[in-house]
Amino acid sequence: MSSSPLQEFAHLKIPLQDVKSATNNFADENFVGQGDFGKVYKGQLLLSGQLVNIVAKRLDRRLGQGDVEFWKEVSTLTRLKHVNIVSIVGFSDADAEKIIIYKYEVNGSLDKYLSGSTLTWMQRLHICVGAARALSYMHYDMGRDYCVIHRDIKSSKVLLDENWEAKISGFGLSIANLATRRHRLVLSHAVGTLGYADPVYVETGILTQKSDVYSFGVVLFEVLCGRTAVSYNNGKPEILTSSFKKHYEDGNLDEIVDPDLRKQMDPQSFTIFSDTAYQCLKMQRAHRPYMENVVRRLEKALDLQWKLENPDYSKAQVESKASDILKGKNLEHLKIQLKDIVLATDNFADTYCIGSGGYGVVYKANLEHFDSKSSSGIEGKNKYELPKKRSSVAIKQIFSRQDGQGEQGFLAEIEMLTSCKHSNIVSLLGFCYEERQQILVYELASNGSLEDYLGDTDKMTTFTWTQRIKMCLDIAHGLNYLHTTMEDKERIVHRDIKSANILLYENWEAKIADFGLSRFHPASTINTSNIAGTDVYLDPEYLKTGKLKKESDTYSFGVVLFEIMCGRLAYDEIYNVGNDKGLPSIVRRHFRDGNLKQMVDPKIKEEIENRFSLNRGPNQDSLDAFIKVAYQCLAETQAERPTMEAVIKELENALYFQENNKDILKISLEDIKLATQDFSEHNLIGKGGFGTVYKGEVPHANGHDIIVAKRLDEHFGGETEFLTDLEILFEYKHENVIGLVGYCDEMNEKIIVYEYASRGSLDRHLADDCLTWTKRLEICIDVAKVLDFLHGTSAEKQDVVVHRDIKSANILLNWDWKAKVTNFGLSLICPINQEMDYVIENVVGTVGYLDPLYLESSVLTKESDIYSFGVVLFELLCGRLAYEYHNGNLITRNRLVKRKFKEGRVEEMVFEGIKEQIVPHSLSTFSSIAYQCLHRDREKRPTATEVMLQLEKALEIQEDCRIWEPRLPVDYEQIIQMSESPEICSDKMKKDLYYMFCKGILLQEGNVWFSLNSTGERNEMISARKFSYKNRRLRKWRSNPESRFPSVAKMLDALNLRIHIRIKPQFLSLDVAYGVCLVFKFYDPKKFSNKPMYVNLTYKMGSETLHAHFATLREDKWLMIELYRFLNHKEGIVFEVLLESFSRCYCGSGAVYVEGIEFHAIDKANLLKNKRYLSLAFYMQLKHEEYEKVQGVLTSNSSMDNSVQQLLDGGKEEPSHIPIDEGEKFWLGKMDGKKCHMLPAKVVLYNSSNDKFFARKPSTQSRFQEEIEVLRQQVLCIKCKIECQMLSPDTNYVCYLVFKLSEKCRGLHCPVKVQDQLHWKNKESEIIYFRSPSSWNLHDTDRISKKREDGWMEVNVWKFNSNDGLDMIVFL
Repeated sequence: MSSSPLQEFAHLKIPLQDVKSATNNFADENFVGQGDFGKVYKGQLLLSGQLVNIVAKRLDRRLGQGDVEFWKEVSTLTRLKHVNIVSIVGFSDADAEKIIIYKYEVNGSLDKYLSGSTLTWMQRLHICVGAARALSYMHYDMGRDYCVIHRDIKSSKVLLDENWEAKISGFGLSIANLATRRHRLVLSHAVGTLGYADPVYVETGILTQKSDVYSFGVVLFEVLCGRTAVSYNNGKPEILTSSFKKHYEDGNLDEIVDPDLRKQMDPQSFTIFSDTAYQCLKMQRAHRPYMENVVRRLEKALDLQWKLENPDYSKAQVESKASDILKGKNLEHLKIQLKDIVLATDNFADTYCIGSGGYGVVYKANLEHFDSKSSSGIEGKNKYELPKKRSSVAIKQIFSRQDGQGEQGFLAEIEMLTSCKHSNIVSLLGFCYEERQQILVYELASNGSLEDYLGDTDKMTTFTWTQRIKMCLDIAHGLNYLHTTMEDKERIVHRDIKSANILLYENWEAKIADFGLSRFHPASTINTSNIAGTDVYLDPEYLKTGKLKKESDTYSFGVVLFEIMCGRLAYDEIYNVGNDKGLPSIVRRHFRDGNLKQMVDPKIKEEIENRFSLNRGPNQDSLDAFIKVAYQCLAETQAERPTMEAVIKELENALYFQENNKDILKISLEDIKLATQDFSEHNLIGKGGFGTVYKGEVPHANGHDIIVAKRLDEHFGGETEFLTDLEILFEYKHENVIGLVGYCDEMNEKIIVYEYASRGSLDRHLADDCLTWTKRLEICIDVAKVLDFLHGTSAEKQDVVVHRDIKSANILLNWDWKAKVTNFGLSLICPINQEMDYVIENVVGTVGYLDPLYLESSVLTKESDIYSFGVVLFELLCGRLAYEYHNGNLITRNRLVKRKFKEGRVEEMVFEGIKEQIVPHSLSTFSSIAYQCLHRDREKRPTATEVMLQLEKALEIQEDCRIWEPRLPVDYEQIIQMSESPEICSDKMKKDLYYMFCKGILLQEGNVWFSLNSTGERNEMISARKFSYKNRRLRKWRSNPESRFPSVAKMLDALNLRIHIRIKPQFLSLDVAYGVCLVFKFYDPKKFSNKPMYVNLTYKMGSETLHAHFATLREDKWLMIELYRFLNHKEGIVFEVLLESFSRCYCGSGAVYVEGIEFHAIDKANLLKNKRYLSLAFYMQLKHEEYEKVQGVLTSNSSMDNSVQQLLDGGKEEPSHIPIDEGEKFWLGKMDGKKCHMLPAKVVLYNSSNDKFFARKPSTQSRFQEEIEVLRQQVLCIKCKIECQMLSPDTNYVCYLVFKLSEKCRGLHCPVKVQDQLHWKNKESEIIYFRSPSSWNLHDTDRISKKREDGWMEVNVWKFNSNDGLDMIVFL
């Protein structure tokens, strides 16, 4: 639709002058009548070169209707196309005139012909059928996703064409609703015509399709009785509806029916027609029929009347034959003479026929039969002595079939039913076998069969969910009886359980009937090739294998259960979809898809009582229990199906859940009074047109909850708004919709109880500085999410709700400023869709927020809410309400806001309290979408989804600047300008820029790579292009896809680098420690390793030659080796170094790629000073890991005396000195209960076979008598063994080498590899340092030499656990 309905209907617009010409300027001679809309004139209009007979209905506003009704009728008639609905020709809307032009219906309206003989009974029936078809089409049409309720059906609205075909007219008061909600309540103010309007609707304001049904029932009685429903006596109206109903109930309708008309009527046609009219007027709306059922009933009445008036109509004649099959049966008391049956049925007249099927015809008659209830027995009694009674019975005349099944069924019925006595099994009252007739007489099922009420039937009563469960229980009890073997009865399998064989008696008691295919079933399984039953209901295992069991009945019963739940027969055409044939396969598919509940009959959700309740339809627990057992009955195999006892138990559970389904949201008036202190003034927190709002406290076990009670003012009369608010809050749950706690509807009090929003409504905080710009954006997003949800544009599939009163006063705020939309009393659940995206409704809402299009034309759309929301957006931006009162006049600011936006002066409107907070880009994004919301043309307004996305973007921009800009370099804009493509960063979010910097950016013509580390410190890498190469012939430039730079230096000889680097980093952070690293990789990929690689890079800084030992592999697959560390305390630092060579031993002489020098920020704590120590001699010490110093000396020997053993056992805490042979000694001590040892160097290093590598010297500084000087050698072997009993159990030990470096020693600057040779399979090695390395050569190792208090040095060589003992051969 366009911005105005005029544009959509432009093709129908007729110039006013043409209408005047057609009606001779509305001449009196062309006046044909007056209705609720205004006067009606006939005329001839020239259309497409032809004169067309028309009527022009001219709006007279004095009669109460206006623009809304005018546009509603135009809109409705444009979309509804049916042979029995009046055709619109066009309309005129000019010079304050509003005229609707229809095709002229020659015979006028039906009310003119009610009395008199103009219309025969046949014509009256035809007119009623046409009108009923139109109403049925309006109420639901398969190809349309909305339905229409007329609200003013009466005989004057039924027009008649030249062929007396009915045409429904007068749609000005109609209401459209979604087809999916056609069985739901519609809340609206009551309208209509006295005498025709549904009294329940008039009383409650609750509308359903059944309200039209009531009005149509009045019209049917008018047609039947030949008089209007409203007559006037001395100017006072008299309603004849109650008279119609009373005469029907008393059985004397003939008193008010025209005798001449009555003579024309077929008796059964009259009965069906009058019964239909009466059912339409039921006060319980759930007991009124749907129009589709009314149509079928009236069509049947019409068909019967046609047959009466066409006596030559031929019908099929059925002949029967019989055989003597009852010989030897003692059933004389059940025999009924044929002459009595012929007399009772007037020789099987059609008027007595109540049904027929493939096996026979059923008649209803009054007949005398055996009275089993009054008889104590039949043995020894004469037939004529037995008690008898006369009652209405069902007489089944069985056809004689060539296949013999008629006779078999006749006999089977008698055999089965004479052996069964149960309240849920139909009773056989008698039979007749005379003159080849086979007749069975049953108790009459007053309410017909279950099949009559399911799917495409002409029955009318809608069963409640409780009634349906009770029917199912009746059937289950009957089946359980049949399946149980008793003394006087064998087990019986029915073989044809289906809805047609379930009869309904008084109080809707269900009984199983039709035992013609049944079998006695003494064994657990009967194997048969004679498969019997009805398609769709048949057990698939029985059908496939011929195995007949009682579980076959269970399967059929499962189908019936789902028929009852779905409200359709199992073979309904709707279940034939693709490969699915029949109800069972559809049920299985829905079960697999997890949406079985979608199949529930929507009719059972209709209210039983004419009152509002939040518990419509089946209780969920009840439905779950029902579906569970029904689906189990449909199991593919017999073994998987439940017993009837189990089925009964589950159905009883379902019934219990439903009957105990309380309205948990209903709160007593007494409890609300207690919570609000009897509505005390102290608890009053607000007032409005609807009434008053109170705060209250509800106690519970853990304290109390604060609630809000909105109390309707009884003088306000807003019951419809009360019910609408309740319905929407109950059905539409969302985190930003105010929570419904409960409601009260008693003693003329109508109260809704909500969750408490502690900060009150948004309008109170517009000028609050505490409400920051970020919070305001979050509130706007919350409201946008609600509108997105209500308008159905979110992912959740639901009906569309238009709030109609979005304003800051209807937005509540929690303690955390979370927004909650409230006050849904004016809201509409709309039939908005792609076909019809608007409704025409009376204007409601608040001035200043109202959509001007809605205000002017009554055209309501989802965009009407968007306009109102746009007003709220600008309120939040400006910090003031959208309106103010000046000299008693209401002045809105919407035009001013829009003008300033157009002029680019939005900043002038921003609330001072937030002006400094707003990021300009966030403001422009916000104000732009807010302005779009206020667009005059609704098609140019954004959807709620679009608004939400733009608001989220504005918040993201705001938060982006607030959170991420401080993390960026202060000069980030200048840095970006140095990049290769600075323009691509102009629209990037600050967060994206931050992550771009974290990843790195190429600057200065591709020679510098700038990045931020995880703490936000700057890193800088300078390309190898900025270095000098003394051996240029050994340097080649190569591109490398893994490099940050366009090209890298390929050095052909790793042993002869000669790279001179003198660079000046420009982007480093001040007062930050930096490590300087060479970034490179070997040409040979085999030299890559995830562990630190020993490469021993030699380089010079000034005159000092330095070594960098280990290179580590980076995530980018380049190697990095640290050369230097420094604290960057000033700008303009220059780094100069000469790279000489890598180690030949470890790196070879292959090529190496050099990417550049990187300055990367490090923790200041890692900026260590370089220290060196001098010492000499060796010995070994074992300490537990917590031990700090040696406690004593002991002499070593292979055999220990008692003193040693005592010390080892823990007898002495102080260290001892114990001598053993040759005067050699070792230290043994304890610390914190742990044993520690020190072994002399001679024991672990020296033996006579290799004395050329060692020199023994006496020592005055050692704990031992002599020390060992290790002479120059490549490998040093340490060998040591200590039994575990010499150590503390389950203790981790560290083995230290205690040494001093001699003054002659000039080596040991490099790391030394330590490897276990005893456990040769373990190829792991460790690195130790005899001299303390430079800080950049440290790689997370604790094996660095440290100076002890005694002047010696120690270094960690090995670790072990005492449980394993010490057996060590280590090579250094």
